Amino acid sequence: MKGISYTLEAVIAVSFLLLALVFFFKPYTVQDSSQYNYKKITYESLKALSEGGKLREYTLDNDATSIKNDLTTYISFLDYDVVIYNKTSNLTAIPTISSSDVISVSYFLAGEAGNYSAKEVRVFVWGFD
Repeated sequence: MKGISYTLEAVIAVSFLLLALVFFFKPYTVQDSSQYNYKKITYESLKALSEGGKLREYTLDNDATSIKNDLTTYISFLDYDVVIYNKTSNLTAIPTISSSDVISVSYFLAGEAGNYSAKEVRVFVWGFD
């Protein structure tokens, strides 16, 4: 009889542990692959502009409109907006976004040779539902 009670006690203890694991640890959520693809496309578009030298020029001039116009070549099928930040705040207007599902891609630039001016170009993308 003692053996059965110990076994029953062990089964109950294991059940409590499993329940605790289920309730306290949330399952790992995988990001939607389509959103990842849009992030990758957007980053590669910024990289292409950077390799052409235009992104650095526009960023140092705080010209988010020109960046947005040049990105149209790559991501015209999405709704997006561009914001330029320095170390402390945004330098261009933050967009009004009508969607609740938004991704953002950041690209950091340090300035030009002899002119250190750390800035971040952030592209907000939505409309990929």
